[in-house]
Amino acid sequence: MSRGRRAHYAEHRRSGQRGANSGQRHGWLMNQAETPQLTIASVGAASGGGPWRLSFSVGNAGVAPVQLLEAWMPHVVLRAPAQHFAGMPALAPGTSVELAFSVDYHPRKDASEPANPFVILRVRWRGADWRVLTQLALSHGDGGAPVVQPALTTAHRVGFSVGL
Repeated sequence: MSRGRRAHYAEHRRSGQRGANSGQRHGWLMNQAETPQLTIASVGAASGGGPWRLSFSVGNAGVAPVQLLEAWMPHVVLRAPAQHFAGMPALAPGTSVELAFSVDYHPRKDASEPANPFVILRVRWRGADWRVLTQLALSHGDGGAPVVQPALTTAHRVGFSVGL
């Protein structure tokens, strides 16, 4: 990062301006009314034994339809290839859909190594493409099965950092 860029961010932090309503061209936090509002929940326990089947309920808690475009799990510990949802109807407000993943699970040999798995959705909301990232809390269940619990979900407009 250039010296000028560091000075800009330092001044931005000192001024107390944060978020979408700060008057800045870019912000780290977004007002919830300005992002798709999706709920992600685990459905049942992992099954299969390798690859494992993990399912999630994706709900639209917002007021506008959300089109699911793609979903994947990119982490080395829990990895699932991208699924594309061409032709799937938009998720209307107040509705949900279940997504199932065939997951390769490779637990860390050293428990002190962080496992930071995510479910990533690419969606279209109000004419713009977004990435919805759900961080998963991971533990080990019976028979070595992965046990996941959604911990934090954030939404980021695709291309939001262009030009910074």
